[in-house]
Amino acid sequence: MLAAEGGARVSRVTYRRSAHPPQSIDVDHLLVHQGVVPNAQLSMAAGCEIRWDERQACWHPVIDLWGETSIESIAIAGDGAGILGAESASRSGRLCGLNAAYKLGRINTSGRDSAAAPIRRELERYARGRRFIDRAFLPDRAFRVASADTLVCRCEEIRGKQITELLDTHGAIGPNQLKSFLRCGMGPCQGRECALTVTEMIAAHRGVSPAAVGSYRLRFPIKPITVAEVASLPQEPFDQRAVVRI
Repeated sequence: MLAAEGGARVSRVTYRRSAHPPQSIDVDHLLVHQGVVPNAQLSMAAGCEIRWDERQACWHPVIDLWGETSIESIAIAGDGAGILGAESASRSGRLCGLNAAYKLGRINTSGRDSAAAPIRRELERYARGRRFIDRAFLPDRAFRVASADTLVCRCEEIRGKQITELLDTHGAIGPNQLKSFLRCGMGPCQGRECALTVTEMIAAHRGVSPAAVGSYRLRFPIKPITVAEVASLPQEPFDQRAVVRI
């Protein structure tokens, strides 16, 4: 159980662990997260193939041994492809770099592979115990599938009850249809906070895997930008002619 208390801002958090009585602590900040999961929005918006990871209850892009995605020109290193930690992120970045050098003709296949061998051994060492961490720290389903009064989409103030009522009424709809009805995922965070919860709620309601439900259809820009930022972008004559009425 977790409760945030306060007036204009949070000042106290009340929690209970197992069968122990509730405890409260004074706080200045409260951070909420959906487990420790990769931010796959950029890869999803770019059209890369993604896959549902049951171990971490999240989406992640499908990559090969060199970090390449389903789109040949896009490679991903680090936690954007799966949470493995800072040391693993830097090593996976080196593998991406070696493969890029190979594709540019700067090194041959044997040079790439021999340079990658010690990096891969380091990655194997850093990955020890990863399966245990994924299992031990996966958030309980009660935190991933919202209750009636829980805020699912904080930007648009949509609660779990509104989502379940809509699912009861309209049946087998997906996240993008839900977005049209309730505006979930259309606020300033662009679905970074609610996407996983919405997917799991729909999957639970339909009795299917989250992989069968999918996620929001994402488009650029990934994060909100101001009109002034757009206007300040460099413009070529072609760009100006494209919006001038003749």
